[in-house]
Amino acid sequence: MKPVIAVSAQHAVSTTKHYGDQQVTSLYDLYVTAIQQAGGIPVVLAHGEPGDVARLLERFDAVVLPGGGDIDPLSYGDAPQTDTLYGMRPESDLFEVALVREAAKRKMPILGICRGLQVINVAFGGTLHQDLPEHPQDLAGRAFAPHYRTAVAPGSRLHRVVGRAEIVVNSLHHQGVKDVGEGLRVVATAKDGVVESIEAESPAWEMLAVQWHPECLQKDHATALFDWLVASAAMRATQLDLHSLTESVRVIPVKRKTAVAS
Repeated sequence: MKPVIAVSAQHAVSTTKHYGDQQVTSLYDLYVTAIQQAGGIPVVLAHGEPGDVARLLERFDAVVLPGGGDIDPLSYGDAPQTDTLYGMRPESDLFEVALVREAAKRKMPILGICRGLQVINVAFGGTLHQDLPEHPQDLAGRAFAPHYRTAVAPGSRLHRVVGRAEIVVNSLHHQGVKDVGEGLRVVATAKDGVVESIEAESPAWEMLAVQWHPECLQKDHATALFDWLVASAAMRATQLDLHSLTESVRVIPVKRKTAVAS
């Protein structure tokens, strides 16, 4: 069976004829296509109450945290220091942080992308640079054109997935990792020192997060990330099924023959 992948929703404002400006819960088809091509079933997960996360994750095999607006600096104990912050939704920050922490408890595979990487870092006590003014900015066509050389740490999970020591990615972000969260390690860095990927230190948790947008590239090392996620999700689902089967066999009562008096 195909693994089911929860993708945290994105948010935007849509102007309609009948309802005026309305908040929209949505997801770019780029994420949907990338997951489907890797063999997974994507499901858009609307943001709700952090307390509902445990029940939600019972229904999924892996999680994707996509790009989106900036994280409220209050989430990592800082005050806003720049007027470049955009798209902040504190309620979404709380929900996605809870999502990450619960997935970590369950050793559920996660792929974080752009904002997703930043959410994962914040979830484990990390902090962010609120603005990287010297970093390449988002220009027309930049999302779909690899242009930013990134070094990959040898022996890392990311290195095993992409199969090379340097990759060329697309750079769309204006924020980045400052202090790395507990239990995480940096596994890719750009020439200007910006953190481009982090992963779980524990080999038992298949978690990778990248600062670039592989869903836009959809080739080579980009598709390898989604292939890794879906394969990890499928393996975890199989292991859980085998565990459930083993437990059910253990509780089957053994019928003993009763001696009949002659």
